[in-house]
Amino acid sequence: MNYTDNQLKAALAKMLPEKVRWNTERWNGLTMVCQDVRNNDPVLDTELLHLCWLVEENANVYESAELAIILLAYHASWQQRVIALAKIKGIEI
Repeated sequence: MNYTDNQLKAALAKMLPEKVRWNTERWNGLTMVCQDVRNNDPVLDTELLHLCWLVEENANVYESAELAIILLAYHASWQQRVIALAKIKGIEI
């Protein structure tokens, strides 16, 4: 299935620590913002791979093994990683 980047960002936001939240009120669209940043800057697309890593880092042994099987590579895009993480975490995109 083909997902939009906004759908994938929303799914990723569901899996992130509480300090990163989904914001629909600024920037004329959907952006994630870090609550601990004073100026509430949006998360850049270049930072999304790191956010995926934050979720992966907290995966349990079984989730990590399933993620490795799904991705089969360490060079997956943030979009591919979000789809795989949503699958193993049971998050609907």
